[in-house]
Amino acid sequence: MNSAWYVLHVKPRTEKKVVKWLGILRAFRHLPTYVKVRKVQRRKVRVELPLFPGYVFTRMDAGQRMAILLTNNIVRAIPVPHPRPMIRQLRMIARAARHASLPDSLSPGRGVFRAGDYVRVIAGPFYGLMGYIDSADSRLHLNLDILGRSVSVSISPDDVEPAKKAES
Repeated sequence: MNSAWYVLHVKPRTEKKVVKWLGILRAFRHLPTYVKVRKVQRRKVRVELPLFPGYVFTRMDAGQRMAILLTNNIVRAIPVPHPRPMIRQLRMIARAARHASLPDSLSPGRGVFRAGDYVRVIAGPFYGLMGYIDSADSRLHLNLDILGRSVSVSISPDDVEPAKKAES
């Protein structure tokens, strides 16, 4: 069968349900998530939330696509004409999620980077990506081109170098 890559725009809070349906249909599916600790009735509860709320990444054929659209949880299926960059970035996100040893923030004692500096990642799971240092919490914000969203990650100052912004 001829399968294609899609980004499924799903109804609010149905991402996990759609992933379950895609599993039943034996289609490849990917839902990047992160863990957040919430307080519920004076208890701390770990909740797994989607990194890109409202979106699921999948590779499926025409029959699987028709079946998933019939579930009534899909707003639209967005075809991905050039999936290689998206796949590369999804792999980087998955790799970063496995690396729990990343520091919480950039070291303020180094004095090398200031708020607003444009930097390139030279080591680690986000190698090759570029982003800005945020002034609010001294975190490196990496702009991933997936759906035009930015993902904020903490990264060691040793893993970045100053970069020049490309002229448009």
